[in-house]
Amino acid sequence: MSKRTLESLKSHREAYVTVGELAEYWVVSRKQIYKHIEAGTLPAIRLGPRLLRIRTADAIEFESRAKMRPSPRQQISGDGRASRRPVEHRGL
Repeated sequence: MSKRTLESLKSHREAYVTVGELAEYWVVSRKQIYKHIEAGTLPAIRLGPRLLRIRTADAIEFESRAKMRPSPRQQISGDGRASRRPVEHRGL
């Protein structure tokens, strides 16, 4: 099974996203996603002892409440080279 990359929550065709997909999309750790699930601020559905899914609609709502936004993984520096820069996420 190939790894899916989440390009946009609003255009995501699937009804659910994984913890890993959201963590990668928001550029945060999986642990941060789990903290929000445990706190009840990000609803999730348990499908098994270690299997959680988040409704795409719930992730979109959380994103708007927390003023989260996906950040570009790389930005172009003044010399034209791509560089990683720290990303600030408000709400996490």
